[in-house]
Amino acid sequence: MKKSQSLRTKWMLLTTSLTFFIFLLFSLFIIYFISVYLKQQEVQSVKRNIFEIARLLDEKSPGALMDNDVRASISDAQQMYLFNNQGDLLFKSKNIENQDLHPLFEKSNTLVVNEQKEKDIPYMSLTAPVHTVNFSGYIMIVQPMTNYYNGIQYMIILASMFGLTALFLTAVISYLYSNQITKPIRKLSNKMKQIKRDGFQNKLSMSTSYYETDDMIETFNDLMEELEAAFNQQKQFVEDASHELRTPLQIIDGHLNLINRWGKNNKDILDESLHISIEEMNRINKLVEELLILTKDKSTLEQATIEEIDINEEIKSRINAIKALHDDYQFDFNTNKEVIKLHINRMHFEQILLIFLDNAIKYDTINKKIQIRTHYRNKLSQIEIIDHGEGIPKEDIPHVFDRFYRVDKSRARSKGGNGLGLSIAQKLISTYNGHVEVESIVNQYTKIIIQFRD
Repeated sequence: MKKSQSLRTKWMLLTTSLTFFIFLLFSLFIIYFISVYLKQQEVQSVKRNIFEIARLLDEKSPGALMDNDVRASISDAQQMYLFNNQGDLLFKSKNIENQDLHPLFEKSNTLVVNEQKEKDIPYMSLTAPVHTVNFSGYIMIVQPMTNYYNGIQYMIILASMFGLTALFLTAVISYLYSNQITKPIRKLSNKMKQIKRDGFQNKLSMSTSYYETDDMIETFNDLMEELEAAFNQQKQFVEDASHELRTPLQIIDGHLNLINRWGKNNKDILDESLHISIEEMNRINKLVEELLILTKDKSTLEQATIEEIDINEEIKSRINAIKALHDDYQFDFNTNKEVIKLHINRMHFEQILLIFLDNAIKYDTINKKIQIRTHYRNKLSQIEIIDHGEGIPKEDIPHVFDRFYRVDKSRARSKGGNGLGLSIAQKLISTYNGHVEVESIVNQYTKIIIQFRD
């Protein structure tokens, strides 16, 4: 299994990286726009110097210019060159004696800005055409950019220092904050481990002050309740199934021993034991078949062939078949609509009817009168099966569809069956999105109500 990473570490790395990335982009934008702004300021400063020199040339010819006049019109570290229209150098002036740069001269009718580097000194030159009374040619001013680039470098160093400091602080804050965020998750994990150790009958009883984790706790508790209910049901199911199988197996074992001892020479004992053993084997086969039906999930049952059937015709057909076996019973059938259609697997519908009709016959041994009614109203098909027999106590009604549940356990075996019929019927009905309920009064009647919606 691949080793998982800590959520706290992931959160810290994510927030720190994201913060650093945002800060880096922000710093780059700031440095870029400041550098553009500063360069524009340098250009504007040189333009003003060119304007000052041009004004001097209005007053004097290049030959009459004094070096001091030009130096007063240019900034520190700047150099000024005058060229005639043919590109010949007429005048040169600079404020720093030991700095001698040789910029590239270009003729142009507009202002020309060049950036160059000489002797590891970056500089910018501006060449502008000038036409005055005393002069017609070009003025070039060279502006060293050393201070400009030093300033940019200083901003980069400063931004890097701030970035590293911010990175460190973000990492610390993210670690502390992520520790607070993951604290309820760690507590939740420890509680889950405790429940795993002690059993899922325990529940999580803690509040984390966070909606998401509180919702997780509530969901987990609901899941534990469902698991506990499923486990108890499975445990009961296994116990009941073991008990139901044990009894017929013990009976078969007893009669086989009886045959082994005396049945070889006594035909009556042999016949009786074989007859009882076959009956018990049939009971086991039926129990296994019913268990297999109950173990199938809804999707498997839904794969059965669906067809359109007439509920009334199917009920009449089942009544006629049962009358042949129970001619002492009276079956009354009534409906409010001649034809009621339903989409269902025919065998499943027959099985549902037989289960409820068989139960009605078993528990109505005195009146022996079974009523079957069908209704169709508002796209709802309803079937009612009523007997006037023993009835079901009120406290037992919620459990009649539980597996192996019997109302009168003392007489359960004499009635036949395995206590799974109603569970099977309910499962088949729910497969087709139907609903079944029971109404009963002891010693008066029992009514089974089955509903299917179109």
